[in-house]
Amino acid sequence: MNTQKQKNWWVYLVLFSGILFMFIPLLVTIISSFKPTKEITSNFFGLPENFTLNNYERLFDDGIVQYFGNSALITIVAVGLILLIIPMAAFAVARQMKRQTVFNIIYFYLIIGIFVPFQVIMLPMTKLMSSIGLNNIVGLIILYLTYAVPQALFLYVGYIKTIVPEEMDEAAAIDGCDKFTMYWKIIFPLMKPMHATVLIINALWVWNDFLLPLLVLNRDQNMWTLPLFQYNYQGMYFSDYGPSFASYVVGIIPILLVYLVFQKHIISGMTSGSVK
Repeated sequence: MNTQKQKNWWVYLVLFSGILFMFIPLLVTIISSFKPTKEITSNFFGLPENFTLNNYERLFDDGIVQYFGNSALITIVAVGLILLIIPMAAFAVARQMKRQTVFNIIYFYLIIGIFVPFQVIMLPMTKLMSSIGLNNIVGLIILYLTYAVPQALFLYVGYIKTIVPEEMDEAAAIDGCDKFTMYWKIIFPLMKPMHATVLIINALWVWNDFLLPLLVLNRDQNMWTLPLFQYNYQGMYFSDYGPSFASYVVGIIPILLVYLVFQKHIISGMTSGSVK
């Protein structure tokens, strides 16, 4: 019994140490956002001697509201389309895989995109989007939806095949439901854990993504996302760390709130959706 308690003590010590190491950078970022740049360079880990909101005032003066709005718009629309379109495709594939070989081919053709490195398609994608006039916010949203298909489809198909039995379809049909009504009112609500998992994964990705916006939006400053603004902001004030830390805090808060709201569904959704 004592040996078991000793093992538990070490487990909690390791977990606490991990939490501490992850929390320290976040705490330092928040504290530094309220310190002048001179104080940050002279006393990086110390508490603010001269508490100031000038860093946040500088952000608003430099137009962070517009870039924050661009990121919010892109994230909300892209994730909304992912949650609307991909589950429907996954439901059709999951139900027809045993009946029609073509659905197996479609499924494996789509999920094979997981294994394609982005660097392979980066330059052709950039050239294509520019040539068809989609190097803008609409084009970026389409790209996010496209790149989300392999992983999200894999998770949804696995979840439907594991958790949502076909008998529910038959029962709904007996009650007089057509296919769309059955999917929207019965199947779609049953996938809430997977919706939460896909939402968090893709919201974190889209909100924090730097490379795709850099390739697609960097020509027009009015279309910058928050990560692009932060990157170019450091170029404008390379030695002025205060506003940079403040911009990081502004970027962290929204996605942290989303994660805290939906994080309890991640484990159940990922576990159920990754098995057949």
